[in-house]
Amino acid sequence: MTPLRILSFNIQRGLSVAGRPTGETTLAAAFDGVSADVVALQEVDRDQPRSGHLDQARVIATALGLEHVRYAAVLGGDVRLGKRASGSLGARTGPGYGLAILSRYPITAWFARRLPRVPVALPGWKSGRPIAWHDEPRGAMAAVLATPAGPVGLCNTHLSQAGPMAALQLTRVLRSVDSLPGAHLVCGDLNLNHGTVARVAPDYLAARADTFPADRPRRQIDHTLVRGARIVTAAATRPPISDHRALEVTVDLG
Repeated sequence: MTPLRILSFNIQRGLSVAGRPTGETTLAAAFDGVSADVVALQEVDRDQPRSGHLDQARVIATALGLEHVRYAAVLGGDVRLGKRASGSLGARTGPGYGLAILSRYPITAWFARRLPRVPVALPGWKSGRPIAWHDEPRGAMAAVLATPAGPVGLCNTHLSQAGPMAALQLTRVLRSVDSLPGAHLVCGDLNLNHGTVARVAPDYLAARADTFPADRPRRQIDHTLVRGARIVTAAATRPPISDHRALEVTVDLG
């Protein structure tokens, strides 16, 4: 057996469970006791004033002893001033909000891409009143990991809150992953329930655990999908940050 320990976690930009910003020490301490070989993070701030200008991915990677870090900013600039798409998902500098992959093993290649989104305002409901909301920019990032069992293709994504668009986005993500070598892992906040994910990704095994909301999870919207490997364990744990639980999965690469 060649195990690979995976953590997928929407960190909600490091907010505490009470909804307050966290500093570097508190953010790092939130991962005490976590053992992971690869981590897929969503809603990650980099150099944002609202988060104390932390590079949150680097803080978490250091806390977990993971040397290899890649970051893709889906939104660029100070997000307090507006949710505009980042000029480049692979941008290495400047304020951003997006996705990160942390790995114990070398990342031999990686790429990021934008996903389609609903181009018009959508109806919604908030505080007992009808509202119109806009589907924010979404993206996916993928990496090839040089594990002891050979290359593994990992994709990390955060999909739309509009269900039909999220399902379409997932099909695009899976198509991109097809070109990666080795076993395939697709992680992230998919904003889709297990049944929908199973229909869209019938060739994948899906780790099962309810992840949202964090205090009393009633549904699973955070997923790790596996193809070419076997799921050994899956559990949703509650670190002292975020409104999501973290999905911890161990797979056997064979």
